[in-house]
Amino acid sequence: MRAMRAEGFSGYRDLKRADIPKPHVLEGRVLVKIAAAGVTPLEHTILSGGYPRARAPLVLGSEGAGVVEDANGSGFSVGARVMFTGPYGVSEDGAYSEYLAVRREHLSVIPENLDNVSAAGIPVAYLTAHMTLSLAGFQAGKTVLSPAIGGSVGNADTVGKGAGSQARHVDDDESCESGTSENSGFR
Repeated sequence: MRAMRAEGFSGYRDLKRADIPKPHVLEGRVLVKIAAAGVTPLEHTILSGGYPRARAPLVLGSEGAGVVEDANGSGFSVGARVMFTGPYGVSEDGAYSEYLAVRREHLSVIPENLDNVSAAGIPVAYLTAHMTLSLAGFQAGKTVLSPAIGGSVGNADTVGKGAGSQARHVDDDESCESGTSENSGFR
């Protein structure tokens, strides 16, 4: 399969097209045919040599979107559109490739009203907020106020509207209105 791989970490000249084996689907992983990959500051940091744990050669891309090709008993349907983020492109090959074996817990279904390119750029902001709230024990009946936070609240609103949820950005001079999130289990 084709991939864009960092052969070294001394700048963009080290990013090269490579032909590498298609990943094998191991237990707990889902094979995703990549439709779009997000580009974050992390990729620049790694490619510029600013992340000493990364080892070349490495396919970059910590977030992306695609279609499930092999669900591997995960509960996802073959053909489902999904987005993800995780250690991909940092400690293992990432989304700058045709296929990626993604851990099941890193996947989220893409709402119908969201295109693949937009979905590929959402996970770092939205899923980070979602994971943080989940790990903090938020559940139905709890309220979260995020005044003057643009990125993750705006992204949660975008994803939420497609998933039967609501998010509300509250400016400093506004009063809070709570929304519900049937999808994520917190309010």
